[in-house]
Amino acid sequence: MHQSLEIKGTDVALNDLLQLQLLVNDLQALGKSRVHSYRKGDQRSVFKGQGREFAEMKHYWPGDDARQIDWRQTAKKQTPFVRIMEEDRHAQQAVWLDLTASSYFGTRSCFKSVMACHWSAFLVWRFLHLHHPVRFLVRVGSEWQQELNLLNQRDGARACELIATAHQYLANNFASLQPANSANILHWRGKPNLWFISDFMQTPAENLTAEIPVNLFNSVSLLQAADAFDSKLPEAGALPVRHKNITGYIDTAGKQTQQSYRALAEQREQSLQEFAWQRGGVFHKHLNESFQWQEVLAWPLYH
Repeated sequence: MHQSLEIKGTDVALNDLLQLQLLVNDLQALGKSRVHSYRKGDQRSVFKGQGREFAEMKHYWPGDDARQIDWRQTAKKQTPFVRIMEEDRHAQQAVWLDLTASSYFGTRSCFKSVMACHWSAFLVWRFLHLHHPVRFLVRVGSEWQQELNLLNQRDGARACELIATAHQYLANNFASLQPANSANILHWRGKPNLWFISDFMQTPAENLTAEIPVNLFNSVSLLQAADAFDSKLPEAGALPVRHKNITGYIDTAGKQTQQSYRALAEQREQSLQEFAWQRGGVFHKHLNESFQWQEVLAWPLYH
């Protein structure tokens, strides 16, 4: 079943997004395979609160809050169990898909934008399956933005239609797409847990800080669909680089150039990791050439 959901190509098909419902209903089946993750092990929970009502036990998964392990049940069953609180089962989630011109690119398997679209549909279906209210935002550059409130499966299908439409708009306009201005999200209430999907590696750091008001969200997690060339320049000789109507050239085959580019990518990645951690969330980067759906088990989801 999961092999048929492999992410490939340069286009987003509505039927592929709808089929992700099959995946969210049975995440435990994914646990039989190895989880590849940028960050593994215990992570801070994105669901916070005090004096909460206990709801049920569940098996521990990578990404769960180790502080919620129930040691009595763990000793009895000889396998880790964690406590789930009632508030966690109904926490509001916000999924923000931000499609940029730089995301319409990929050298292996699929475009980064295609992978981002599938992730956003997966999150929508997963949270609806868990009966979380979902606020969904899709933005394409500075020209196209749509927002939905999702409560049921029919709403999930509408969100998938919106994702497919947004990606088609990106495909038709990526060459002339202008960077987005700050999104109008100040009307959001309830401090949801934000899942922000964008091409952060190609976006100025100050843009991200301006986009997300500190007190608007309970937590902020960042998901980056990445290509190998995000951290390694193609060895193509003299590569033209344009900035503010000025064109220059860099020697991509030069060792120092490659090292500097890689160091900048690592620095950017670290800053994104710290940004999310400071806001109670996580940063995950997955490569288009090797992504498997088992990797989502490392995201701080309620399984």
